[in-house]
Amino acid sequence: MTEHQTFCRYCHAYCPMVATVSEGKVQSVKPDTTNAMYGGYTCIKGRQLVEQMYQPQRLTSCQKKTESGEFVTVTSQQAFDEIAEKVREIVSEHGPRAVATYNGTVAFQNSAQLAYSRAFHNALESPSYYTSVTIDQPAKVFVGSRIGFWTAGSHSFHDSDVVMIIGNNPLVSHYAPPGGVPSVSPADQLRRAKKRGLKLIVIDPRQSELAKRADLHVQVKPGEDATLLAGMLKIIFAEGLYDAEFCEAHVGGLAELKAEVEAFDLEMVSDRTGVPKDTIIEAARLFSAGPRGSAITGTGPEMGAHPNLTQHLVASLNIVCGRFYRAGDQIPNPGMLAPPAPKVAQVAEVPLAWGRGVRCRVNPELGELRLGSSKEMPTAQLADEILAPGEGQVKVLFVIAGNPLMAWPDQEKALAAMKSLDLLVCIDPYFSETAEMAHFVLPPKLTLEREDVTLLSDAWYEKPYSQYTKAVIETEHDVIEEWELYWAIADRLNLEVTIGRTPIPNQPKPSKFDLLKAITAGSRVDLQWLREHPGGHIFDDVDVVVEPGLEGTQARLKLYPEGVDQEFAALKDTVGGTADYPHVLIGFRSKYVLNSFGHNLPALKKKSGNTNPAHLHPDDLAALEIEDDEEVSIQSAYGQIQAIVKADTKIKPGVVAMHHCWGLSPDKQGSVRENGANTNLLVSSEAETQRYTGMTRSSTIPVRISKSA
Repeated sequence: MTEHQTFCRYCHAYCPMVATVSEGKVQSVKPDTTNAMYGGYTCIKGRQLVEQMYQPQRLTSCQKKTESGEFVTVTSQQAFDEIAEKVREIVSEHGPRAVATYNGTVAFQNSAQLAYSRAFHNALESPSYYTSVTIDQPAKVFVGSRIGFWTAGSHSFHDSDVVMIIGNNPLVSHYAPPGGVPSVSPADQLRRAKKRGLKLIVIDPRQSELAKRADLHVQVKPGEDATLLAGMLKIIFAEGLYDAEFCEAHVGGLAELKAEVEAFDLEMVSDRTGVPKDTIIEAARLFSAGPRGSAITGTGPEMGAHPNLTQHLVASLNIVCGRFYRAGDQIPNPGMLAPPAPKVAQVAEVPLAWGRGVRCRVNPELGELRLGSSKEMPTAQLADEILAPGEGQVKVLFVIAGNPLMAWPDQEKALAAMKSLDLLVCIDPYFSETAEMAHFVLPPKLTLEREDVTLLSDAWYEKPYSQYTKAVIETEHDVIEEWELYWAIADRLNLEVTIGRTPIPNQPKPSKFDLLKAITAGSRVDLQWLREHPGGHIFDDVDVVVEPGLEGTQARLKLYPEGVDQEFAALKDTVGGTADYPHVLIGFRSKYVLNSFGHNLPALKKKSGNTNPAHLHPDDLAALEIEDDEEVSIQSAYGQIQAIVKADTKIKPGVVAMHHCWGLSPDKQGSVRENGANTNLLVSSEAETQRYTGMTRSSTIPVRISKSA
């Protein structure tokens, strides 16, 4: 029996673990209590890794759908040959744009997948590259490029005096952008921060696990986050609570933003948001007091109404309060897996993230989002790109560790799109709802069967930290890593794939370590050293101090760039609830499953139940004359679902809260008590599409609730 230091890759928290192996099989996983960064933390999802590997439902051989609709086992080499030949035919007839990739949430956990698949698309010259980022938080990329960047970075959680978190619950999701509660043992991080004096403001319609620990919980009406933030800015400006010196030196558009938020007086803001006036004032004063801190958003406001403006106002709060590192400040974590770069106290204006690349065919106003060398198309438009005939129509789709039939907005359209593809290839350990429709299902190596490095979270740590893990066991099954599908096609089509400046030869087949060396070329820490020294490492000797900015620089952070005026106008014109749709439906995270991933693990299913209840305040149930645990109909302007209601005093009255990515395919019948309901049936992929990002409104949906017939 041997023990191996490794880390979980169920989500991107990357919690360190010790895996016990006997006779070629993993017997157990437990927290790595020797890890100084995490302190022995793991979550319930990660503790199911062994069950995930050995449960009967797991696919351990490649599956090909026959003409009769049944799946038969084929070798991975046969699958690669047939897939590559079909891609060759499609590209020859329809061009490279006909080949698309969709990376789901779990695709981000394999450290080589994103880089290699992007490089494959570059080599093929196909812009049809999509990820889950553009269906939950594209505004972060878009707004950052529109405003500009402070190159020294924003204050981190550990040296903040105040943090304001909007629609994010890292105690459950284990995700927060830099500045929020780190995913590294989040409850303990928050406890220690509050002990040293951190003030926490949480803006959320639910009394979430995080909101319970807040110094101030602002229970806002869903969809009115931007209204609340504009009202807070008005108070900060009126009371002179902003950093005038920083704004004078580095900020443009201050006067215009001041003038714009003048319309957001306390009376109007309180009426629209449902937040008492005193609470709005308290939030503005507490956040502006700082002196160090940050405001961040999660998927809540970004999947709801006015996400671009909401993110812009969050950035504006950070800017006017000067929440950035200055010359002479120590940078807590400059990143260990990227090349060293100076941190300078000045503004960098970057090319806009939109408008420079390929346009969508159905909606030409939308197109590639770009930040640096990274670029992708808006996922909410992909179903239309598949369904709309003509030049550039998507004929081939690779689904990597995702479940678009459950995740994409407008589930009926997603179903039609999957059915119409000439070739659908899913990399999935199970027959998910999407995989059941595929022509090929390729099973992946799971966490403990592959080597990885903490690449995704490298810049998110509060200290310089990295961990490399070799594969804990070598599997005997015919399973692949996600990037190997792209390598196999590149090899058969003689494509020249390059990562960064490093050409990746097709033969001999590159190793995972070869790819990771190319991805991390020039990094602060030597990857070979990291690979040879198991366990996590904190690099206390890394000392990066912010340098003064160049004299005479004219670059400024833009508080009122092009498009903001139209976004404010749209916010002001927004009408609240109507008699037809008096409630607002929001999504929220489950502690036990990651989107649609984990529903079939018995221990998690026992905890999460068989359905995703519609949480309503007891007063709403009483007014509707509906009993707890009763089946109801929830209808929006675009669709209807059935759900089981659950009385919940943590929900703001007038709000319905449900987990997303549950339910069945629309062409299947089943009990809502046994399968749940998919809220994407209530969503339109065409109405209320955000300018620039193509983001659709998948939360804060106006709905009507009634008893089921």
